Amino acid sequence: MATTRTAPLPPTTGIGSDQCQADIAAALRSRTTLPPYDEVLRLIDTLKGHLAPLVDQAKGHVNEHRPQDGAWRQAIAGAEFQLRAGPGNGLVSATHRLQALARCLLSFHRHLNPDMAAGDR
Repeated sequence: MATTRTAPLPPTTGIGSDQCQADIAAALRSRTTLPPYDEVLRLIDTLKGHLAPLVDQAKGHVNEHRPQDGAWRQAIAGAEFQLRAGPGNGLVSATHRLQALARCLLSFHRHLNPDMAAGDR
């Protein structure tokens, strides 16, 4: 299957990159035990707060400059799902939701901030 690369969107403004990266790292941290439920819920809310403005920025850019870009439209739809989704019915499902949200945010953050993302690899 051939893959297509899309050009990155312009850098984001007003996002605390260091804090965003720290929150993503906290969400994806490898653990032998699950984190407390209240910590998972707090991190879910925090990551949604980071992701929402990135999705808005991406939507504006795609609609204005790249209306034919289906890959970004799919990424935006996936991110919107992550923003709407609840934590689930228990700690395990909430932790899985947190990790999916963190991976989605990491992807958006890297695409929207390519200069900062170069140091993440």
